[in-house]
Amino acid sequence: MEEYQKERYTVAAMTLSKKLIRRNFHPIICENLEEARAQALEMIDPKKSVGFGGSITVEQSGIIEALYSRNQKMIDREKTTTLEERQQVMKQALTADYFLTSINGITEEGELVNVDSVGNRVAAITYGPDKVLAFVSMKKMYGDLATTLEIVRKNTAPLNAHRLGLKKTPCIQKGICGDCLQMECICNTIAITRRSMMKDRIFIYLIIDDVGL
Repeated sequence: MEEYQKERYTVAAMTLSKKLIRRNFHPIICENLEEARAQALEMIDPKKSVGFGGSITVEQSGIIEALYSRNQKMIDREKTTTLEERQQVMKQALTADYFLTSINGITEEGELVNVDSVGNRVAAITYGPDKVLAFVSMKKMYGDLATTLEIVRKNTAPLNAHRLGLKKTPCIQKGICGDCLQMECICNTIAITRRSMMKDRIFIYLIIDDVGL
């Protein structure tokens, strides 16, 4: 990333942080994923349970491997072998002490925008785990709410559909969102978290580097 881009994202992160605090979120500005991972690992009690949703940013951070290496209690749907077991594990993750995730988009006013397929990720963000730790690149601050919703629907969701290897949605077949009702639709739930009911429950790691989708 060019130095001027880092400077712009750093200033924007400081401005955004003030707005996130007013909404009862807890922002933490990090230079890169390595710093975010280190701070999150320090925060997570080694004796507590950790769940997580599908996220490229979380995967790229290496925090899952780091937690396993210190024998953390993990609620991991990827360790299941049947669909029924996978569904049960995703439900169990809603009772985890910590939940790791990313955010699809953040508005300039500090609202969190997420689009989800099954709904387990937005359910965990909204209610359940005691602490939510969200890794999000500053490139995901898109503007006002309408702009953020549009970008998440028309850019982020199609990218995730291709990443997941789906076959029949318009964003796969045409490359653009068709507001579909297909079985494979990954835009079943659109959640806007404008404020956290509980202070310091949702930690937002604002990462200066260009990471994730």
